Amino acid sequence: MSSNPDFDRWYAAKSARFLLEPSHRLETFGNTLVNYHLISELDDHPGKVRVREGRLEAHQPRVITPRFAPIETEGLGEEARAYLEFLKENEANLRILQYGYHLKSDNFSEQILTERLSVVSERVKSDVLSANDGFAAVVQCVDDPWDVALVELWLREVNRSARGNISDLQRSGKLF
Repeated sequence: MSSNPDFDRWYAAKSARFLLEPSHRLETFGNTLVNYHLISELDDHPGKVRVREGRLEAHQPRVITPRFAPIETEGLGEEARAYLEFLKENEANLRILQYGYHLKSDNFSEQILTERLSVVSERVKSDVLSANDGFAAVVQCVDDPWDVALVELWLREVNRSARGNISDLQRSGKLF
């Protein structure tokens, strides 16, 4: 790790490699458990690889309707004021999906193996594929701060699932 924690988090997020993503999207009408497998090489020990496994619980998306209270528009032009007024008049038709998640520690485990990173990564990926778990992910990431990779996984899954979740909610009449 560097002396700059912001850089460390940015680096951890950008260097995460998603070797296997869930084949199923997040559930629309219930919580989803994503079984994660994080693989990282120990920084100061070449040839040592840590494998972390656990569950990431993505909560059922909630539909949120914004409420536009009177907004001061000092310094804004007429177009901005008109647009804000339009939003206020149509707030009943605006919807936002909110996703939450919870890192569960009840199934968390980690082990350190003495092998090359590529060998461990391929073996874990192969094992997960053979288990046929549609909600499993395999991510190669930095060892510290490793949990940033979980946030990246959650963000990817929310982005990947949102369109289908919105369609499900529209069909069920729960969006509007």
